[in-house]
Amino acid sequence: MNSLLVRTRSVFNLCRIAMLGTEKNFTSSSVTRAAFLLSLPAMVELLIESMFVVVDLLYVSRLGDSAITIAGIIGTIILVIYSIPVGLNIAASSLIARRIGEGKPKMAGLTAVQSIYLGVFAAICFSTLAILFNRQLFYMVGASEQHAAEGDLYSKIRFGCIIFLMLRVLMNGIFRGSGDAAMAMRAFLLAFVMNALAGGIFIFGFGPIPALGLTGAAIGNGIGNLSAVIYQFSYLRYRQHNNLVIGRQQLMIMPAIMKRILRLGSAGTLQYLIPASSWLLMIRIVSQLGEATLTGYIIADRIIICATLPAWGIANAAGVLTGQNLGARRPERAEQSVWKTGLFNMCFLGCVSLVMILFTHEIVGWFTTEAAVAEQAILYLRCMTIAFFFFGYTMVISRALNAAGLVRTVTLLYVLMFYIVQLPLAWWLGVGMGWGSRGVFSAILFSELVLVTGCVIIFRAGKWKHIRI
Repeated sequence: MNSLLVRTRSVFNLCRIAMLGTEKNFTSSSVTRAAFLLSLPAMVELLIESMFVVVDLLYVSRLGDSAITIAGIIGTIILVIYSIPVGLNIAASSLIARRIGEGKPKMAGLTAVQSIYLGVFAAICFSTLAILFNRQLFYMVGASEQHAAEGDLYSKIRFGCIIFLMLRVLMNGIFRGSGDAAMAMRAFLLAFVMNALAGGIFIFGFGPIPALGLTGAAIGNGIGNLSAVIYQFSYLRYRQHNNLVIGRQQLMIMPAIMKRILRLGSAGTLQYLIPASSWLLMIRIVSQLGEATLTGYIIADRIIICATLPAWGIANAAGVLTGQNLGARRPERAEQSVWKTGLFNMCFLGCVSLVMILFTHEIVGWFTTEAAVAEQAILYLRCMTIAFFFFGYTMVISRALNAAGLVRTVTLLYVLMFYIVQLPLAWWLGVGMGWGSRGVFSAILFSELVLVTGCVIIFRAGKWKHIRI
């Protein structure tokens, strides 16, 4: 009994350390402990992000199928632009983790500031272009004139708030790279709460505030991201960091460091842009199968994103562990951490898959009452639950390879998966062969198997252990 009590207290104490983020260097303690301390807050952060997506989808679904389609189209376009902060995130997180592993907190802080400068510049450029060519973007993805008109103001607000989204994503990557996954979790928790409150108020109205419908959803989303960014900057400004030092010297513009960030970040951006752009092209393919199939696909895809987001938290933890341990010149420890976190991730996603299989009808029923739409969403969900078992290692290994500096290699794997296998096969089976949605969904599943095979082969080859960044 006493032994059980001691173990319980030990687990609770470990959870408390993880959620408070009091331990930030992960090159000396046990691999299992380090993986847990990084994974728990990262999982919670992305669990909150999945709730963020669910709340948005629930709110918008109350406005009708047209609103769901408009929000899905704009969300897809923003996913493409989102590749910029994700690329910078990959570069900044990898470089900062490596500098911390080398015991250079001032260089880590300098890298963080340079990445923020680049993020602000990119956000202003892409936000301006998206607003100016708003209608053209709608038509590019096959939206109707009616959807373009109804979503005009919604899209402009979403595009205008891109800078807040970019900074939130980029700065959370900086915190994760420094080993402060708990801070990234708290920032996103604030974004979620503010989005849920503001979104509900502005969409449906409250007191003197009128119901703004879809426009209100855009306002709530912007307020959520802005709140998180204010908190992140306040934390950097007023808190002392053992691993991340930011003073006057770090505020200087350093072209050499920016160039290094851009070199890694451009490959990271392309890496994220490939699946994001392929999703746009997939919408074009699926739209040829009818509006019910398209709406069902969008709903199911959002559900899958929600279900798998916490697993990306585990994968992010593996990336930080890889970067810090390679910086400390402990490659074998880095490899051990990847296999352990990969197994944990596979078990987690296996449980998620089981829940999705058992309650598919109930889950889809939360978002649509249209029988034809629900049928397509259920078909896609059941097809993709098979791939969940492979996602576990794919996510972890790809993040570890990125952290090691093999960003271009992972990018090439994505080219193979999406552009060489998934898209051509989806069109051929779904449209060319006339298999419809079953052909498209089967092609997506097969491409996932191709990706996991490539990731495992490259990781086991071991060249990533000797890359210097």
